[in-house]
Amino acid sequence: MLNHIRLMFIALFMGVFLIACGDDSAQQDAAEESAAPSEMTSEETATETEEAATAEEETDSVEGMTEEEAIAKWGEPDVTQTRTIDTLTITHHEWHGEDGTTAVQFQNGVAQFSQFIPAE
Repeated sequence: MLNHIRLMFIALFMGVFLIACGDDSAQQDAAEESAAPSEMTSEETATETEEAATAEEETDSVEGMTEEEAIAKWGEPDVTQTRTIDTLTITHHEWHGEDGTTAVQFQNGVAQFSQFIPAE
């Protein structure tokens, strides 16, 4: 009796495994064909490219910058939060502008992470 139950569980497991790992590419192909491609004008594409380039330049040049350099570049931050854990001091500054928000995280006074969020 125990062998029969064991075989039933193995068969059930194999069936579930085959169903889960089955190939459903036909359903995915149909879904991709039904989705309408988005069309953008060259002007919209150029605007998005410029915004992305500006955001990349700002975030790339921030890494390794000191807090004083960042404040000299963007002025006094609109939001500031500071946390200290043992010898590590983490400071988060945000600058809000017309084109978006720039957020920079400093660890012991040196920028380690930055993010630019474009305005909508």
